[in-house]
Amino acid sequence: MIKRLCIVMLLLLSVTFPSLAGSGARVKIAIWRLKPLGLDATTAEKLEILLRAETSRLKGYVLQSRERTQSILARPQNKKLSKCGGETACLCGIGKILKVNKLVTGVIGGLGDDYTFDLKLVDIKSCREERRINEALSGREDLLIGAIRRALYKLIVPRLFVGSMTVEVPVKDAEVLVDDKPVGRTPLPQPISGLRPGSHKLQISKEGFSSFEDTVPVRFQQTTTVKVDLVSSALLGISYEKEGEEKKPEPGPQPLVQPIREKSQITKILAWSSLGLTVAAAIGASLAGWRSNVAENEFQQAVIDQKLDVSYQSVIDRGEKWAMWSNIGWGVAGGAAALTVVLFLVDFVDEEPNNGIQVVPSISEQGAGLVLECPF
Repeated sequence: MIKRLCIVMLLLLSVTFPSLAGSGARVKIAIWRLKPLGLDATTAEKLEILLRAETSRLKGYVLQSRERTQSILARPQNKKLSKCGGETACLCGIGKILKVNKLVTGVIGGLGDDYTFDLKLVDIKSCREERRINEALSGREDLLIGAIRRALYKLIVPRLFVGSMTVEVPVKDAEVLVDDKPVGRTPLPQPISGLRPGSHKLQISKEGFSSFEDTVPVRFQQTTTVKVDLVSSALLGISYEKEGEEKKPEPGPQPLVQPIREKSQITKILAWSSLGLTVAAAIGASLAGWRSNVAENEFQQAVIDQKLDVSYQSVIDRGEKWAMWSNIGWGVAGGAAALTVVLFLVDFVDEEPNNGIQVVPSISEQGAGLVLECPF
């Protein structure tokens, strides 16, 4: 009943607020018939797998599997479309039958370690060729993946084919221009984003200093960090890192003696826990001792009244049992109390960062336990 009610509510919402129903929709895309040119079947298959893997990673897009595409086009009523030579009209027909929004098709060529991708993107709704690229790729497989990713972004989402730049200048309020357009004054609050990969003209100027001008390369999905000395108008260095990664701070000089203040909190917790164990064990031992005394008094009263018989053996056993637990409890309380004193002492001395006293675990032939490490 509840399940049916939920379904009815969702249907009502989708009818009443259609924008909500489609707000999270993704663009459906299919890759069809990548013709190999000068490639063996194994290499062509490998390149198509790489192309599909990178396409499936595009945000906002969902790639239709090759198996589903082939199974739909293999139906008898769709055999006519399998003869499509790449004309936009028949490609639109294929896209409509596949029920996708975009269709990618083209030619993959290769010679040795050099490859070419001649791909085009067809928009099914408008039935037109939306974009076409011809990319030359070269290199090992790990480099080829990056090249395929760049080609796909150019083809499918060219607005996201961008990089960014960070400008580091040890002078405040210097004006920064990229490609003759002002982007702010130093220190810039954030990287300069939305830059097309390639060379960009960087200009930095401030009254009283020499002006700086140079060409800076920007890479796809990377942040170019440019360090400039405005006093000498010199480029100090260029580095690259993936966009979104936090820059690791450069390590500073390390002190000869490392403070151990961070360990003090752990020692304090152990000390208070040990104190709690001491109190709990003492209370338990006291209760067990009281029960043992009750049994002993009962036995002594029976002796005085001359009522002692075999039935009082259980009283004797009970008294011995409680006496044993009382002794164990006092033993635990005593050990915990000694450990508490040691831990509080270590915690007190540990407030001085240079003494280096620590409680560390130790394992030896005699057994395992805790030992004090002192630098003296």
